[in-house]
Amino acid sequence: LELLLSDSAEARELRASLAFVVMPMLNPDGVALGHCRANGSGLDLNRFWEHPPPDSEAEAARCLLERLCKSPGGVVAFLDLHAHSGRPGAFTLSNPGTAELPDIIAGCAGPIFDRGLCTFSCTQAKRGSARCVAWRELGVMHAHTVEATYGAFPDGIHLVTPQHLAQFGQCLVRSCRVLLDRRPASSDQ
Repeated sequence: LELLLSDSAEARELRASLAFVVMPMLNPDGVALGHCRANGSGLDLNRFWEHPPPDSEAEAARCLLERLCKSPGGVVAFLDLHAHSGRPGAFTLSNPGTAELPDIIAGCAGPIFDRGLCTFSCTQAKRGSARCVAWRELGVMHAHTVEATYGAFPDGIHLVTPQHLAQFGQCLVRSCRVLLDRRPASSDQ
């Protein structure tokens, strides 16, 4: 966010070419209760995107994404950001045939990103996740869950700092711009 909110020429160009919509953590009430993924009612919000419960955080987020998909220019990329404690580094959980964005990220993220850990599937178990629904039902070609550790680099030795994560975030923003530049001129999505 620091890059996008700065007064640099790059930030001005990014804001002029793309609308970045940032949704905050959907489950702060659940985190306050000690949950990692669930909200205060115990619902795993990342598995209810197909049929979100009425008045839930997932319903509000999905409705916003549906409106954005119908807007002029559509959605270039949907990135669902998650912290990960089980694997070092950063990687994506992606849908089949969507390697373009992880490949772009690999070119700018440095050693924090492990392209080899990226997966490309939309299994029955993940069917209700945000990225699968955005890709399968809403037609967002570049819908990914981005997992980033708060522990170690992929080498398992060097520790990740907030500065490393900020640099990774800048790479994600720049990667969206690259995707935009690669779109066919007549593309609606």
